[in-house]
Amino acid sequence: MIRRLGLALAVGLLMGAVPARAQAEPAPLEQFVKRVAFLWEAKDVDRLVDLVTEAEPMVLDRGSGIERVNGRHAAAALRSIFSDLESISVHPAKAAVSGGRPVRGFGELTWVYRARGGPGEQTVSVYVGAVWDGRYWRIGELRLIP
Repeated sequence: MIRRLGLALAVGLLMGAVPARAQAEPAPLEQFVKRVAFLWEAKDVDRLVDLVTEAEPMVLDRGSGIERVNGRHAAAALRSIFSDLESISVHPAKAAVSGGRPVRGFGELTWVYRARGGPGEQTVSVYVGAVWDGRYWRIGELRLIP
């Protein structure tokens, strides 16, 4: 009995000396998608661009074709999107981790907007491709899907 307790204690101490695996695991993607939704609704281009991955160009699809852009071009594109549109609401619709190396995932936002001063509302889905950089989720892809 004492031998088992000693063995359990020794194993526990050894496990404590190994870096905790949870530190390397991604934070909940749902929180990241909620943050992106909040920033999107606020039209906070600077903070959205702060979330863009620096490891590779971001994939951007404004509905007119796919582009690969750096942070500066992503900021210009987002300012263009937001300049003539009024956000009515932005809600995170889903989030899922898809795996891989680096770990990737995706989220979807439901964006209700209207043209500035316009009468009608429109709804579009915003696909958010996410990449775990080892410390934080980053935006690797944004697509507007009618």
